Amino acid sequence: SAAPVFQNTSGTEIGQLAKSWVNFTGTGTVTINDSFNVSSVTDSGTGKYTVNMSVAMANINFSAVTDGRFDVTNDGGGSTVISLRRNAFTTSTYGMRGANASGTLTDMANVTGVVFGD
Repeated sequence: SAAPVFQNTSGTEIGQLAKSWVNFTGTGTVTINDSFNVSSVTDSGTGKYTVNMSVAMANINFSAVTDGRFDVTNDGGGSTVISLRRNAFTTSTYGMRGANASGTLTDMANVTGVVFGD
């Protein structure tokens, strides 16, 4: 049930694969473009999303990394911040929110999330 690990020849753990990852479109109707161990993404309001994992983590002490893009067609026009919503963490969910350069919550054109842990 734990994530697969990489070990050196001495048997010491030196790495681990992601337990879950997702790439989705966060504007209009939220659409998953590709994923692993993600059953759905919930639109939780303007600029807010909740990722629902298919197989739960062992506890809420996992690490999630997020990234996103407001405008995928203009490299200079997509200044954004994607951050985690810690209050949305459960063993099977994590939340994220996106904001534009001025800090206003904004739906994101492209959002990604990756989870590591047990």
